[in-house]
Amino acid sequence: MKTILIFPLNILAHYLRCLVLADQYDKEEYHILFLHSSTYDKYVKERGYGQFFCEQFEPEYVMNCSRNFDFSWLNKADLERIMVAQAAVIDQYQADIVIGDVTPTLKMAAELTDVKYISLVNGYMTKYYALPRKLSKNHSKYKFLNKLPVSVSDGITVFAETFVFRKVHRPFKYLRNKYSLQPVTDYLSEIEGDENIICDQEQLFPQKALPKTYRFVGPLIYHSLQSESSWLSKIDQSKPLICVCMGSTGDWNKLQFLNDAYYARYTIITAGDTDQILNAPHIISKDFVNLNQVLERASLMICHGGNGTIYTGIANGVFMLCLSSHFEQEWNISAIERKGYGKSADGLDEQGWKTEIQKAIELSEVLSAENPVTYIAV
Repeated sequence: MKTILIFPLNILAHYLRCLVLADQYDKEEYHILFLHSSTYDKYVKERGYGQFFCEQFEPEYVMNCSRNFDFSWLNKADLERIMVAQAAVIDQYQADIVIGDVTPTLKMAAELTDVKYISLVNGYMTKYYALPRKLSKNHSKYKFLNKLPVSVSDGITVFAETFVFRKVHRPFKYLRNKYSLQPVTDYLSEIEGDENIICDQEQLFPQKALPKTYRFVGPLIYHSLQSESSWLSKIDQSKPLICVCMGSTGDWNKLQFLNDAYYARYTIITAGDTDQILNAPHIISKDFVNLNQVLERASLMICHGGNGTIYTGIANGVFMLCLSSHFEQEWNISAIERKGYGKSADGLDEQGWKTEIQKAIELSEVLSAENPVTYIAV
């Protein structure tokens, strides 16, 4: 029996989609273990997988850095510490395959231990993405680029990101030299595996000249075993239902306006608002829900633009208003805007929210779930 070690970033969405991927492997042929997470082990155990312990990046620190366009979390000391720990674990379990999801040191650890590395990536994070990665609206240079013709601003963005990806990669280059590893030129090449699984729809994130080491498997949508039918059947059917799902990275404080009595015309279900920032009488608060079951009834989803969330919205024909918390979510939101599945809500004022929510509910009435999400074929 072959052993697979799975290293997701310690964020809910990454654990859930890695679980979906793991479920595709023959359990009689593969022994699969997940990186321990005190927060998400319950989902791993629910699916029957074991855990292993290893050094890892602190997700809150990574997310805070990302929001501020700060890549200092990718420093030599932390990279080396985590890489060495990963290599030790791979040797300890005599792994045959390692799978990484936002685990930038794993390519080096796999090379050190001579094991196969499978990288799970979003379509916009490959070297072959066919569209420009737009500069975030929150970046200090955005207001200047936004004044230029699109062709000019896109050209500047592509040129600048080439420099940034090389700069971000400098600590990796240092470690590769120190440990006599193969040379790698930039960050996008560093997160590339021996095999690369793109967990997106190609229609949303087109690629150009993909090599055979890459393949699309479609979105890895987690289907909860939890049933919501009991309490869902009791809610008021006469009012539109809004589902609010901000993942583990969204900012619930930006949605406090939903507590206002004006929004009592809707039934609002929140998923993951553990501090119950949204807590008015018209709001039903859940720590975790079977999102598919809730969206079957919903007229609108307000979300953060996360990968798994947007595809669950698309699959259920529910229009999305998206409030991003970092630049990668902005790229997801741009993709669904191009296809008419949703819209960015960044920067909306109070009246803007009221208007867009009403428009979105009307759009959801004409959207159809007949535009299916392609599920994985591993």
